Amino acid sequence: MQIFKKVLLLTRPYWPRVFSGILLSALLSGITGAIAWVVKPAVDEILGNKRYELIKFLAIGIVLLFVLKGLISFGQTYLMKSAGMKLVRDMRNRLYRHILFLPISYFGKESSGITVSRVMFDVESLSALISNVIRNFVVEVPTVLILLGVALYRKWDLTIITLVLMPFIALSTRKFGKRIKKTRKEAQRKLSHITQRIGETIVGIRIIKVFNRAASMAEKFEREGQRYYRETLRVVRAKEFTSLSIDAFTGVGFALILLYGGLMVEKSVMTPGDFFSALTAIYLLFGPVKKVGDAYTTLQETRASMERIDTLLKSEHEERGRTVINGFRKSLAFDHVSFAYPGTAQMVLSDVSFSILPGEVIAIVGRSGVGKSTLVDLIPRFHVVTGGTIRLDGVDLSEVDIFSLRELIGIVSQDIILFNDTVRENIAFGRPEASEDEIIRAAQLAFADDFVRELADGYDTMIGERGLKLSGGQRQRIAIARAILKNPPILILDEATSSLDSVSEALVQRALETLMKERTTIVIAHRLSTIRNADRIVVLERGKITDMGSHEELMTRSNTYMHLYNAFASGA
Repeated sequence: MQIFKKVLLLTRPYWPRVFSGILLSALLSGITGAIAWVVKPAVDEILGNKRYELIKFLAIGIVLLFVLKGLISFGQTYLMKSAGMKLVRDMRNRLYRHILFLPISYFGKESSGITVSRVMFDVESLSALISNVIRNFVVEVPTVLILLGVALYRKWDLTIITLVLMPFIALSTRKFGKRIKKTRKEAQRKLSHITQRIGETIVGIRIIKVFNRAASMAEKFEREGQRYYRETLRVVRAKEFTSLSIDAFTGVGFALILLYGGLMVEKSVMTPGDFFSALTAIYLLFGPVKKVGDAYTTLQETRASMERIDTLLKSEHEERGRTVINGFRKSLAFDHVSFAYPGTAQMVLSDVSFSILPGEVIAIVGRSGVGKSTLVDLIPRFHVVTGGTIRLDGVDLSEVDIFSLRELIGIVSQDIILFNDTVRENIAFGRPEASEDEIIRAAQLAFADDFVRELADGYDTMIGERGLKLSGGQRQRIAIARAILKNPPILILDEATSSLDSVSEALVQRALETLMKERTTIVIAHRLSTIRNADRIVVLERGKITDMGSHEELMTRSNTYMHLYNAFASGA
């Protein structure tokens, strides 16, 4: 009953359509019962009384009944399936919207393949709730009851034989249904691994090719495909064993009824019309019983998907915060901030304290892995601090409305994310309402306008997934144009030029200098000019600030900074 309540709750928005389908289902059940009912008068009147001239009317009646049944079945199936498709559409929209508001930490612990699998394949299976489960229950259960009524009325003792077999059918369906649920859940998990492997391959195709790992990657994919095949085959076996058991019990029951009923006709205890009417009703009865069994096994399959969807929906959204802010005027202060990733005890940052004033350029330097990127990720609240507080104009970031906070921040990083859309849409991503002139002006300031106009369709050129139709420098300048158009008071630059060639780096650096004007900037950089020109430089070592000051000050007192600076200089 619990799972049926859940199904009813999930499908409640679509019940106007489903209810219309149920009304048609009632008519369908009545027609099926009528077909069984007319067998007796047809047999007794035409064959018993030898009124063969009535056969043509019987034939016309049968055609009309079956055509009417087909029309009603079409309408009922259309309503049920369209309701199922609406459920899939709305649930997929709901999940996608839910994913957009999950914290960054969720994507660190859950693979992309599992998330994609839940949104695509698990949700798709929900259509069976209406088009198969509810449809079969509301159509076939009344049909079973009507046919049972016809059979009991015609010959109750024949029908009792059928009823004795029903518990065995129900038990076998329940037994295999539990196995199907468990196996389907495991099959979906293995399918998510395949989805993840495909995504990784597309993103990392260059690495796969340059390391000549295509063959080994294909072998891994084939192994995962084989595991999914085996698990899916187990589901098929369980479903077919359910069908087999129902067919076996149906055969036994039908044989017993045929033997017993034939004996009753031979002894003139019942008329051939009664026998054939009861036999037809019972024969027609087993078809709906089998469909109800199929609906139950489908319900068990769908339960596995519903549980996986529920797991995703139960993942909590980011804490939004209540205090709306509309600018940066005083300071951004780190007060004894510590941070460890969820589920780990090791601190990435420990007791970090410093302040950033409006208009300052702050450079963060340190060896790889000391927590530089993690530090700047705390500002837009991609992560929640483990200890201490970060305050913006005196307000704890945990209390700041997250949307108003992020309106103040622009990010340009080494790993540029562009979308498979036009150049125009990518530049205007942070300000969709921006005018054409504003978009072009942002591109000009980012030194992107010239190369954009040389593209096949100019600003309407589709740039491909992650902007792969553009060079690294071009992608970077599009990202800078995006940040310029947003015009945020706080700018975060995370090694924005470290992977570029010297020509592209020079252009990007000029664009960055334009972007940084009159803006508070926190920059992680290897470029010497950026470090030297920063108002203050924060030196991180093992997650702690070991020194802070101007370039000249640090060169006289910080061995760590001198080593880092010399390393940058030797690599420049």
